[in-house]
Amino acid sequence: MAKIKPEALLAQSKVKKGPSQISVATIFTYLVLGVVVVSSVYAAYKYRVGKGPAMTAAGVEGD
Repeated sequence: MAKIKPEALLAQSKVKKGPSQISVATIFTYLVLGVVVVSSVYAAYKYRVGKGPAMTAAGVEGD
């Protein structure tokens, strides 16, 4: 293994790293994606619930 010279190690430790922040664009993207997923699941649920019993009841009463 190669040894790191003390000067290089000192210079490396003095380099300040900024805090890793989540950008506003990332938050907005995930928020929009979440809204799309939730609304599509809700729409599919309403479609299934609305179509299921109504079709069978109408079919039975029609005969």
